[in-house]
Amino acid sequence: MLSVLKTLKLWQVVVLLLVVFAIAGGVYGIYGWASGSSTSSLSANTQLVRVQYGNLTNSVSASGSLIFAIGEELTFGSAGTVQGVNVKEGDEVKKGDVLANLDNTSILSLQEAVTSARIALRDAEEALEKAQNPYTEAEIAKANAAVEQAQQQLLVAQAEGPLDIADAEDALDNAEKNYSATILLFMDGKTSLQELNAAERNWERAKLNLETVKQNADKAVVDAQYNLANAEEALSNMKVDNLDVELKQAQVTSAQTALGEALARLENTNVVAPFDGVVSAVNVEAGDTVNAGTVIIKIVDPSDIEVSAIVDEIDVAQVQVGQKATVTLDAYSDFELSGVVSSISSFANSQSGVVSYPVTIKLTIPSGVQLREGMSATATITVKEVDNVLLVPTKVISGKSSANPTVVVMVNGTSETRAVKVGESDDEYTEIVSGLNAGDVVVFTASSTSRSTSSTNLPGGFPGGGTIINFGP
Repeated sequence: MLSVLKTLKLWQVVVLLLVVFAIAGGVYGIYGWASGSSTSSLSANTQLVRVQYGNLTNSVSASGSLIFAIGEELTFGSAGTVQGVNVKEGDEVKKGDVLANLDNTSILSLQEAVTSARIALRDAEEALEKAQNPYTEAEIAKANAAVEQAQQQLLVAQAEGPLDIADAEDALDNAEKNYSATILLFMDGKTSLQELNAAERNWERAKLNLETVKQNADKAVVDAQYNLANAEEALSNMKVDNLDVELKQAQVTSAQTALGEALARLENTNVVAPFDGVVSAVNVEAGDTVNAGTVIIKIVDPSDIEVSAIVDEIDVAQVQVGQKATVTLDAYSDFELSGVVSSISSFANSQSGVVSYPVTIKLTIPSGVQLREGMSATATITVKEVDNVLLVPTKVISGKSSANPTVVVMVNGTSETRAVKVGESDDEYTEIVSGLNAGDVVVFTASSTSRSTSSTNLPGGFPGGGTIINFGP
């Protein structure tokens, strides 16, 4: 520059300097106007936020741990001695694989138990048959005949009694007439005293005979009635006793159940894998004596994993079965797992005054990822989601909780208050249903202590000054 100036004449240098100062002064004046306009229109703590389309998601956090959804504790189902164990913890098994078995002595004992159960069932069935059919046809026919015979005897007694009495009455009448005639003959001297006494004795015997016949006739009827009643009672007692049949039927059912259980124990002398999986525990060795409920082996399906988590009582009302969730693990911080809420408990856990509810989240496991039961997990459950809606930061809305929320909008460098209708909201953003359009710029004046943490200046700025913030949920 100095070399250029040396080649110029003095007047040329003066003119050049004047031109430079003029240009510099003009630029400074323009800059001063622009700066003065920017700082005078909006305060330093004012932010301009552009209205944009975006997605809004509400979520609830839940903490817990991984569990294997499918697992089973396997037993022999009966007491015995372990012959052998064919697997160890961590082994992969297929459905139907024999994992352990009982010895021959135990199997023989179970076979004897089955035989005893079969005998008990047979005896119970025979007793039931006897209760249902307690008498043979011949016995029932004999009892019916006895009733008919007793009925006939009663009819005979009822018929013959009056006849015998009539005969005795006739005999008495004849004896009385003979005695009266003998008295007249004796008074006329035509018969002896001996004949008179004989006629009197015949009359007395006739009277006694009539009383005897009457008594015998009555007794014959009573005896016949008694015999008929006994025969009818004997026949009625030969009917089926329904209560006894019910009792015998219950005994048969019990015996059938006992036999089924004995057969099941005999069939379970081997511990068999119920599904493809991994052995998670082996609790016995060959030679051990076990009881019916002893857990021999535990098996799980490592491909079916869930998160057993808890949700705070404030949030649980928003959680529903079928909602999507993302899960992070302390052991694998570099990836997320996706899942779905599969169950929500109706019963609360309360600890130190904090109430929460158990929630289960079924996971989708990526191939090649090995997860272990008990790993700590944190789930984010999406409880509500709206896509492609107009969004603004919640802080720019005045009176959001009232019936008439408003925002301040910059229009051609001038701010104006505009009523809006709001929709869904999360902790940071709110959906605008009406009142704003995409690209509108709204004003937010922060407190003197607030600071912006995520602002981006748009190229070209905005007429009237301030900083335009683009955001993305």
